[in-house]
Amino acid sequence: MTKMISGWDIGGAHVKVARCDQHGQLIQLIQVACPLWQGIEQLEQAIESIFAQLNNKDDVAAITMTGELVDIFSDRQAGVEGILTCLARYLHTDNTHVYAAELGWLSPDNAKENWQYVASRNWQASASHVAQHIPNGIFVDIGSTTSDIIPLLDGQAVPQKSDDFGRQTSRELLYTGAIRTPLIAISQTAPFNGISVSLAAELFATTGDVWCLLGELNPNSIQDTSADNQPWEVNACACRIARLLGTDANQAELKQWLQLAQWFAEQQSHLITDAILHVISAHSKLPVDAPLIGAGVGRFIVKFCAQRLNRPYLDFHTVIDSLTLEASDHAPAVAVALLAKHKLP
Repeated sequence: MTKMISGWDIGGAHVKVARCDQHGQLIQLIQVACPLWQGIEQLEQAIESIFAQLNNKDDVAAITMTGELVDIFSDRQAGVEGILTCLARYLHTDNTHVYAAELGWLSPDNAKENWQYVASRNWQASASHVAQHIPNGIFVDIGSTTSDIIPLLDGQAVPQKSDDFGRQTSRELLYTGAIRTPLIAISQTAPFNGISVSLAAELFATTGDVWCLLGELNPNSIQDTSADNQPWEVNACACRIARLLGTDANQAELKQWLQLAQWFAEQQSHLITDAILHVISAHSKLPVDAPLIGAGVGRFIVKFCAQRLNRPYLDFHTVIDSLTLEASDHAPAVAVALLAKHKLP
């Protein structure tokens, strides 16, 4: 193989692309906002933006996706077909290979026929690639919206189920993320000024507000819009959280909003730690010192969880021997690019 390889992770909120050469050296990583629920033209615009920045139209394209879940599609099969049809207008079919988990790599047409093996399998690419480096561990990818918790045993990813319904049942898929999760989904009440306050059941604030207030997320790195479309700077985050309590940020000192943000952070971290323990409980052969491997923009939460569980912690990018920190942010795109490099002729 002499061409460059582009790994595409087509999500419902972003498109991520990782580019590597024929030796598996990561060359470029990019994320472009793509609110796909607003229409397929959002994906078209994202692809055009990526081509303009990477000039990768003629690369070998390795595709994975979760965007088929958005509600512009009647069901997941229609979503897979719609995304692949859109991609076909921009990518050479002969150069396009769709990741289909246990079925391997499929052509776009075969991928449409076997959509169940394509829909929302990006986590499987990441976990399978990590398992080649860390035989026993727990891979945890916390993105903007969801958390994937995948056990690794004897060099294999060993999820209990592979579809989203089964994974939500086993808690290997948890709908909580570092940016887009509404805070009302974490708790209906919160402590403030020594009392328990009922929270408004509205999309007034999200986890991005919490982690920006606490300095764990760089506001300039977030491509998602906030709940009120205002910036992610500290005062705006405090204003959004205050609305949940039916008040304004200027009615209390900033340190009180920081304290409340810390409380929400603890609740989310506990939620994820509890899910990790639930997953571990189903795999008695996992060593007690098996590490947590963190990926995604919210992997700092995985590190917190590892400390709580007294387990070692590793970043995805160090596991795959990459010096590029962004590789951990965009693990599925990196994984499909590197898996394609090894598996495709």
